[in-house]
Amino acid sequence: MNINNEEFSDNIFSIKVMEVQYLAKKKFGRYLDEIEIKEVQKRIQFGLEYWEEVVLFAIEDVINKSNKN
Repeated sequence: MNINNEEFSDNIFSIKVMEVQYLAKKKFGRYLDEIEIKEVQKRIQFGLEYWEEVVLFAIEDVINKSNKN
């Protein structure tokens, strides 16, 4: 399998502001203001501090399932 430079620059995961706003409106009946959005972003970043562990777990799980087939 060859991986080109374009594939290296692709995102695996991203969350758009409009997606956060959609969830806020759906769950709480209103959109967030700019300050609230920044606070949500801080909390998500805090939650992703250990993203490497999550990614490694996902990779290991995929490889283990692939090896069983």
